[in-house]
Amino acid sequence: MISLVLSMIAIAGLAIGGFGIFMIIQAVSRNQSARSGVVITAVGVLIAAVFFVMGSGVVEIQATEVGVVFNVLGGKLADTPLGPGLHIVIPGLQEVTLYSTSQQEYTMSGAINEGAVRGDDAVVALTQDGQQVMIDITIIYRIDPANANIVHRKWQNRYQDSLVRPALRNQVRAALTQFRVEQIYGAEHADLEQKIEEGARQIIEPEGFQVASVLIRNITFSAEYVASIEQKQVAQQQSEEARFRVQQRQQEAEQTRELARGDADAVEIRAQGEAEALRLINEQLRQNPALLQWRYIEQLGDNVRILVIPSNSPFLFDLQSLIQQTSEGEVTTPTPTAEPGQSGGGS
Repeated sequence: MISLVLSMIAIAGLAIGGFGIFMIIQAVSRNQSARSGVVITAVGVLIAAVFFVMGSGVVEIQATEVGVVFNVLGGKLADTPLGPGLHIVIPGLQEVTLYSTSQQEYTMSGAINEGAVRGDDAVVALTQDGQQVMIDITIIYRIDPANANIVHRKWQNRYQDSLVRPALRNQVRAALTQFRVEQIYGAEHADLEQKIEEGARQIIEPEGFQVASVLIRNITFSAEYVASIEQKQVAQQQSEEARFRVQQRQQEAEQTRELARGDADAVEIRAQGEAEALRLINEQLRQNPALLQWRYIEQLGDNVRILVIPSNSPFLFDLQSLIQQTSEGEVTTPTPTAEPGQSGGGS
């Protein structure tokens, strides 16, 4: 901006000088004194010369630029590049070359409309196990302002094609030889990216650059390998399904065993309860032999008046005892001692 202003003032000085020359011509044609025209011309030429020199000697460097100073007489570069701001150099003796310090990217891609080179520019390389892959990759970098002299001395504006591109392609191929195809297809994709970035830094940064990152945009595998991966995935899925079915059958069998075990326990508990009940009944019968007869009579209805029993019937009643008790006028009614709710059966 300052250089533009100074250049405009220099042009204005030239215009003033031209107007002075016009006044001189007019004065001479009229046989008048041309002194005023000469003064104006001299002032205009002086202004133009001074501000032209100033414009050539003032260098304005933007925030994202760095200036490399070349000394014409000595044939050497200044020790320190010029940073952002206004700088004064000696016109004709010092030349300033500006370089951008903004981040730049260089992409190599197999897609037609991507990358620095149109067409298929993907990096083709072999993995550790001999599988061919194609990688689309981008490197993000910038010129190191402190080392801009190295860039100017060794590369100038050729650094992308002469340094960045071959270094990146070389490191992609070198890194791939450390990985099997299964590794870069799976979880170790980021490790490959890191290996490439580390190798690129070792080559590019000593040349006056700073590497921000290396990004793998896409990896294309051979058709044969993709087919084999698909077959493995199908087989794995089928294996998982078979394993699930086996687990399901095992769970069903375990449920069946548990149900059977529960039924067996219930039968055992019922049998134990019945055995205990029979034990209590037998205990009461031993203590009260007439209890069974009493229970039988108790179950008879109130309307039963006559009960005929054959004399040779193996019945529960002791008929002789009952007849004897009746004749003596004493009939003893057995009193049950079993717990409430317990009863014996008869035929």
